[in-house]
Amino acid sequence: MPSPPKSSGGKCLLFGCGGCLGLIVLSVIGSFVMFFFAMNVIKKTDVYTEAFKRVQNSAEVQQALGTPITNGWTFSGSVNYNNGAGNAAFTVPVSGPKGEGSLKVKAEKSSGAEWQYTTLEVEFPDGHKVDLRSAP
Repeated sequence: MPSPPKSSGGKCLLFGCGGCLGLIVLSVIGSFVMFFFAMNVIKKTDVYTEAFKRVQNSAEVQQALGTPITNGWTFSGSVNYNNGAGNAAFTVPVSGPKGEGSLKVKAEKSSGAEWQYTTLEVEFPDGHKVDLRSAP
């Protein structure tokens, strides 16, 4: 007497769950790739590089954080730039061997002009702020 055919239900269930899990994993990986790509693009903008350069060159910030001063990998806010004009409003964590803080930037740029900062400061956890708008 022949044995009954084996059920392939377990394989379908495993493949079905694995397929959904695979899509979820790919979605998460894709989101991280897009996030890091966007962060890299923003960190190369002139408003970001100028702001971070001022942080690194500030004697008061160096005293509070120590050197070297590094930027965090997270970013909140936005930078909009189109046809030579734009606006920026963002916050980035900064840190050094002695502590950490947050770089806060709000700026606008007219076509052909330099960025005009309404806010360019490092805020420390104790609430102390260092205004970097007049820094070279």
